[in-house]
Amino acid sequence: MSKRAKMEPMIKTYDIPSEERTSNTTDFFVDDINNINSVGLLEIVKTDGSIDGCTASVIRTNNGNIAITAAHCIFDYYLQTWNTNLYFFPGYNNNVPGRVGKVYAYKSFIWGDFRQDATRFDYGFIKFYYPEGRKLQDDTGAFDYDLVIPQGNVPTTVFGYPHDNSGGFVNCSKDGQHLCQWQRDSFDFPSTLPNYEWYRGINVDVGYGSSGGPWLRNYDPNTNAGNVMGISHGILYEPYPDTSTASWAWHQDDFTTLLEYAENSQ
Repeated sequence: MSKRAKMEPMIKTYDIPSEERTSNTTDFFVDDINNINSVGLLEIVKTDGSIDGCTASVIRTNNGNIAITAAHCIFDYYLQTWNTNLYFFPGYNNNVPGRVGKVYAYKSFIWGDFRQDATRFDYGFIKFYYPEGRKLQDDTGAFDYDLVIPQGNVPTTVFGYPHDNSGGFVNCSKDGQHLCQWQRDSFDFPSTLPNYEWYRGINVDVGYGSSGGPWLRNYDPNTNAGNVMGISHGILYEPYPDTSTASWAWHQDDFTTLLEYAENSQ
């Protein structure tokens, strides 16, 4: 099967009453982007009303109000339906919301192929409601992104909000309330594995709640700048190792086309 077969986008619009769309967004303008405000907790409201959590990060766009996360944080593969609502808390850490508070999702964008196989095209974009005349990325900072995914061993910094004490992040409370960090090389999977070229890996289980968290190349802890070169999918099925988290290695054309849908959608 071709990696790029049946490329049809799926778009979800969240119907938030106009008076609520920015009601929990603060009036604070970030004057110190050295805090990690571009990574945030993504609160997911499921169709049954239950709450789940993922991780998302703001990326630099012309629109200025867009984040990247995992497609499975946006669309419930097992129920084959969109999650009801998404709320983003950029800069959330230590049980405390970040400086811009709570941001409501306006629209989400994923590739339709994800509906057929949850291990494929597991990334998507969220466009947010934000106060008129302002851009989320100006208040939080934003990451750049790689269109051509590097190969070989690449120093990579990964962020996430693991919960239920899951995963292999060390020296971090894995309760879904703390932003955890891992830093080491990401790598290509061996060519003996099926469809190995579709993914990259890291030698850590990032745990529940870290799905969608950014994999950053050239991360600078002094400015919190870096390039998103992947996002956490989770553990792949056998024969892939059960100790390695994978990221979908997106194709340049696929990524830019889906992002253009997000940027241009009204």
